[in-house]
Amino acid sequence: MSFDNLDLDGTSLMARLHGSPLPTAEEMGSPQQRRSTGRAIGLCAPIKCLAFAMLLGLPGIATAQFDQVYPLRGAPMNGEFVGSTPTEVTIKVQGTDRKIAVNEIRRLGFKEDPAELKQARSRVASGDYQAAMDELKKINPASVTRPIILLDLQFYLALCEGKLALSSGGDKGSAASAMLAFVRKASKSHHFFAAAEMLGDLAVALGKYPEAIKYYGAISAQAPWPEYKMHAVMLEARALMAQKDFANAEKKFASLANATASTAETKRQQLLAQVGVARCQAETQSPEAAIAAIQKLVADNDESDAELFGRAYNALGACYLKANKPKEALMAYLHVDVLFYAQPEIHAEALYQLSKLWEQVKKTDRANAARNLLNDRYAGSRWASM
Repeated sequence: MSFDNLDLDGTSLMARLHGSPLPTAEEMGSPQQRRSTGRAIGLCAPIKCLAFAMLLGLPGIATAQFDQVYPLRGAPMNGEFVGSTPTEVTIKVQGTDRKIAVNEIRRLGFKEDPAELKQARSRVASGDYQAAMDELKKINPASVTRPIILLDLQFYLALCEGKLALSSGGDKGSAASAMLAFVRKASKSHHFFAAAEMLGDLAVALGKYPEAIKYYGAISAQAPWPEYKMHAVMLEARALMAQKDFANAEKKFASLANATASTAETKRQQLLAQVGVARCQAETQSPEAAIAAIQKLVADNDESDAELFGRAYNALGACYLKANKPKEALMAYLHVDVLFYAQPEIHAEALYQLSKLWEQVKKTDRANAARNLLNDRYAGSRWASM
């Protein structure tokens, strides 16, 4: 399916965001029906048999007695999932509804989860999307009777398809269609912000920058947490910069750089925004002033922040190119290749620029090596298609 056919206008998008909520516990069937389902998959087997099955590691055996919310800190919260919105999850604990903010949740687990879905969630958390996809494909959706678990399965399938399309390559339009289908079904899901960001990332990779900005804007408009809002505005600014709208990108970056920061993460976002401001000013004003600003930021901060420094050196390379200093640009991008290669998006940009700069200094073998590494490791990135 073509990405152009996904109906991404703002009105239809916001309608999807405020669609029907996820099914409540009551909508998923009576307690008797749920107990019947539990018996059908062996939840009421004798304790000794269940323990024996756990020791054997038999797949598909559900061992949890409750739905669980795993917070970022502390022990899991056990109870019964009631419902969710993009900003919070409700779980009934000992007869009382408890609401947990999405930004405080690491993941959810459901008592009827297939073992493969549990494995997939863990693989996703560690960034191994291919292994997660392999686990998810083992699940027969027809065997999953609880609607919330079917929705969770749909989300993780779409997420993994998108992540793989953006990294190793794949059909980005198909990945976007899969994620949009999830949003249409579950616009009130706790996964909503992650889904919107994935749709934005896919749009950027396809050069559909206005659509990307709409998706990122849905996050910045609805997320109540400063870190989420700042991150979404940052993504909007980068999409504007990718389409070479440096003036408007600079305004968005500046709004972040000048915002009040009260936490370590919001202060970090400010530093990333300062890099963006300098990068845009190299295009709209003076590249020399932008170079000086980035050099000062590098000197004043801790190089252990790989994303910050990777983006800073990429921006520095772009500023040197704007100032017609290709050798200095090469050294800046080489800094990323040597020290910050663990950041895929950042490393892909550096490799793309290095493939051109090595050619300029008559190092064809190194230019080819950079291009080959870009194509091999980041085939799905927009830099590999340029």
